[in-house]
Amino acid sequence: MAGRPHFTDAERVALELVEAVLTPNPYGERVPDELFARAAVHYDEKALWTLTMAIAQMCFFIPVALIAKPVPGKPLGQNYTG
Repeated sequence: MAGRPHFTDAERVALELVEAVLTPNPYGERVPDELFARAAVHYDEKALWTLTMAIAQMCFFIPVALIAKPVPGKPLGQNYTG
């Protein structure tokens, strides 16, 4: 792709998967079959599952960061505003 010369095709489809997961779609699936099929071209079953779990872990911490607003550099148990 001309607009993203710094990423490989596999990296681009991984980024598309993250964007699809994080973007609400009121009209259908977030990850359409077409996007999954393009990802499967670049990743075997194990790698695709690993990528899925990495996205899931990232998505787990987004609400924590947005809701709790942890303060960098503070020790555990004292690292939240409030």
